[in-house]
Amino acid sequence: MPKVSVVIPVYGVEKYIERCARSLFEQTLDDIEYIFVNDCTKDRSIDILNEVINDYPARKQQVRIVHHEKNKGLPFARQSGWQVATGEYIANCDSDDWVDLNLYEMMYNVAIEKNADIVVSDFISVRQDGTERICGLRNVNASKEDVIKDIMYMRTLWCIWNKLFRRDLLLQLEEPPQKYMAEDMSVTLPLYHKSDVIAYCQSACYFYNVRTDTASHQTSLEGVVKNYKEITENFAIVQRFYSKEDKKGTYKRALNNVHFFHIMSLLPYIKEKEVRQLLRECPLSVFYYMITDRKAKTTRRKKAFKLLMKRLLGLI
Repeated sequence: MPKVSVVIPVYGVEKYIERCARSLFEQTLDDIEYIFVNDCTKDRSIDILNEVINDYPARKQQVRIVHHEKNKGLPFARQSGWQVATGEYIANCDSDDWVDLNLYEMMYNVAIEKNADIVVSDFISVRQDGTERICGLRNVNASKEDVIKDIMYMRTLWCIWNKLFRRDLLLQLEEPPQKYMAEDMSVTLPLYHKSDVIAYCQSACYFYNVRTDTASHQTSLEGVVKNYKEITENFAIVQRFYSKEDKKGTYKRALNNVHFFHIMSLLPYIKEKEVRQLLRECPLSVFYYMITDRKAKTTRRKKAFKLLMKRLLGLI
């Protein structure tokens, strides 16, 4: 059994796959497995990947390429990799990102030292103009409950690619996401709750490539509405999970914050009929919790109050 399996979905990344693959194949961790999932990419991504593999003969036996018969999207590509992974722990790497050469060895060592179910590391956000920003946990000594709330209140990110999951834990995911937008949310939040030990690796060794040409950066009305609907479906997975597991309502207010945060993306398009219909469908409780929650930023509470008044007056 390898120590770590790294799952890498591949679709439309011919500009980036070489940098990603080389950073993975040069890892200092020897006992590692690489699972690339070809989600029917239409460009030369797989050809380039095979060329890079040939440059690392010692890694060839550790590489597996899973081919989808049709394009299924990122969530299903990740899940295809998880299903065939054999490592003690599973990591996820996006094929347009890259990593420092000792990332997975450091994270695995922390996992063993702490007997952790999840290890989370800092990461570096790299924008197209080359500017970089280190991102990480707000409070490295926070309890599990506080970490979950920090994620729900958007104080720290729910991204999946800076985390190492014990494979047995990841395979316990009851309802895997099926939509692209915020799919990390519907994985990370349930698994954080299920985990016994979450450990921290204080090294920013994952480089997140901030691209503005992806679906998550859509600004057209059609794109924004589509993204909102996908987020809503993935959020529903989280809601169903916590409705069963959180009988005391510990996270009820924080969950409403997650919903409201994504409602905010619709506000610039509030004059559009389709957007107004979506806002009418939003439960009033979301607005109520936001305007009464002192932890929410003042500007967001004001916007929530305005939306609540419009909803009550039938203006939306």
